[in-house]
Amino acid sequence: MRIIAGRYRGRRLSTVKDLSVRPTTDRAKQSIFDILSNRLMFEGIQVLDLFAGSGSLGLEALSRGASSVIFVEKSPVVKSILEKNIQTLGCKNNVTVVQGDVFWYLQHTSGTFDLVFADPPYRLETIGSIPNAIFDAGVLKENAFVVMEHSKESHIELDESKFEILEKPFGQTTVLILRALYSKRKER
Repeated sequence: MRIIAGRYRGRRLSTVKDLSVRPTTDRAKQSIFDILSNRLMFEGIQVLDLFAGSGSLGLEALSRGASSVIFVEKSPVVKSILEKNIQTLGCKNNVTVVQGDVFWYLQHTSGTFDLVFADPPYRLETIGSIPNAIFDAGVLKENAFVVMEHSKESHIELDESKFEILEKPFGQTTVLILRALYSKRKER
């Protein structure tokens, strides 16, 4: 696995040797970022990478000009690989790593983001509710994007009144690229 473009282009990233963690393939990542590049300027954006794993997606966004990335990863073992990748790239001043549950984080953060990645375990029981949970948490800026990977077998709840929806199949994986149609402000 490597960084495809930007200031860290060609740099290799470590991955977890755990079969329950499946990093985004270079082919899928290239396609995701090709699509996003036609819709979003990366320079200076704030990114949230949920179920971060090795950090491949968030680090790619950082390489392309994002100003900051918050990574949320529950597993201490996987978090240590993510931190190794951050150290390898020398970008620790632009990132925050949170070890914890994604749904808890969404309910407790005050941050808002231009781009949110969600690459959950395919067997996660609540996988179908992730897009709505992200939207309802009030973390999306107006016209923000959510990129989510899931098994083509998963039923994902998508509300067309909240998102413009683009689906892209990659073998057994489907990538959703969602653009928030409006921003739901957090109630304080």
